[in-house]
Amino acid sequence: MSSNRRARTVQPTPRPALLDSARVTPLLFILLLSLLIGWGVTLLLDPLNMPVRVVSVDGEIKHLDREGLEQTVAQAVSGNFFSVDLVRIRRKIEQLPWVKSASVRRVWPDTLAVRVIEQLPLAYWGADAMVNHQGEVFKPQRLPRLQGLVTLAGEEAQAKRITKGYLRMRTLLETAGLALRRLRVDARHSWQIETEGGLLLDLGRRDVMPRLSRFVQLYPFLKERVDASLERVDLRYTNGFSVYWQTNTEQQSQMDSPSSGARIAGK
Repeated sequence: MSSNRRARTVQPTPRPALLDSARVTPLLFILLLSLLIGWGVTLLLDPLNMPVRVVSVDGEIKHLDREGLEQTVAQAVSGNFFSVDLVRIRRKIEQLPWVKSASVRRVWPDTLAVRVIEQLPLAYWGADAMVNHQGEVFKPQRLPRLQGLVTLAGEEAQAKRITKGYLRMRTLLETAGLALRRLRVDARHSWQIETEGGLLLDLGRRDVMPRLSRFVQLYPFLKERVDASLERVDLRYTNGFSVYWQTNTEQQSQMDSPSSGARIAGK
């Protein structure tokens, strides 16, 4: 045998790899956990499980129909305690005429807690609606008869502007001892006021507050006339206004005579 024979390296025959038990256990655990989570979510979202059974209503309510509110919530509920859409319910509630704003939250285990802020009417708007202090018009199914509320009228798109003007005019008239009963702004944006005593004030379309202020300053002198009462004042002049008196004598009242008018000029 030759001494130069080279040694041959024999490679071992590869064997099939076996799964490591240390790796199998976490995989099985994750799979099982996923199945349990999926089953749990399906169970929780099933409307037949944990349904909403109670609707509680909170807030100072004077005009809102509480029973009608609860019915609105019941009709808007879809799903169970976990899947019910609170945003959808809130929007449905806020569509009710007497509701200014609302909030809805879950109370474990089966209750929806509803809190509402009711509209606070400032005045009547036309013949079938009301308006709040922010100039937002709302239309109750039945108008309540509330003492002390005036009537505003005009285009609904101008409601905020008219409401703001009314609040300023009311304050100004009160300084002269006059109470506003009706304010109307026509399609030409011309303003007209009627007081509790039946006095009509035509203010026109421009400079309505300066014109009304000028009238308030002169009102004490105008009402001093004892044989007649103020019926109408036309303030649509640049430097003056026209005054119409209703005579108070018994003879002229029986004759139903027309009112007399006089134009007063001034600065």
